Amino acid sequence: MQDRADGSPLHERVAAYLRAHHTMTIATVSPVGNTPHAASVFYSVGDDLRLVFLSKTGSVHGSHIGESAPIAVTVTEDYGDWEMIQGVQIWGDAYLLKGEARVAALARYVLRFPFVRDLAKKPGLAETLRAIGVYAVVPVRAAFTDNTTGVFGREILELEVD
Repeated sequence: MQDRADGSPLHERVAAYLRAHHTMTIATVSPVGNTPHAASVFYSVGDDLRLVFLSKTGSVHGSHIGESAPIAVTVTEDYGDWEMIQGVQIWGDAYLLKGEARVAALARYVLRFPFVRDLAKKPGLAETLRAIGVYAVVPVRAAFTDNTTGVFGREILELEVD
């Protein structure tokens, strides 16, 4: 099943699942050599399903993204029973944010993870946090897997990008 409407029941289920979780795995590919890489990071999510995460720009995935790059994301938890599996897959682009967009995204991230504000007060970490990369994931497609609805239950959500 495919859905295109923001605010649709599928859009709302994807948003609710993303709000209920905190860690995503982001997959990137190196621009030279096509080497894949995956990393788990905390994220915040907006109503438009855009994700924000922090990372060092010199990390492997930060280097792969550079200013922008196509990415894939998964958000799930560890299940012991395949019939209980639920999760979200996202395909889109990641962008290194700057200026006002960076400040706004960082504020949204800190609302979800207040401990970041506390880290910024520590002398050794304050400079690291000032230099940290703030990234936005702009999804173009999302899939919601829900095996509780049946074998390999999966719905696709096509998103409009502005």
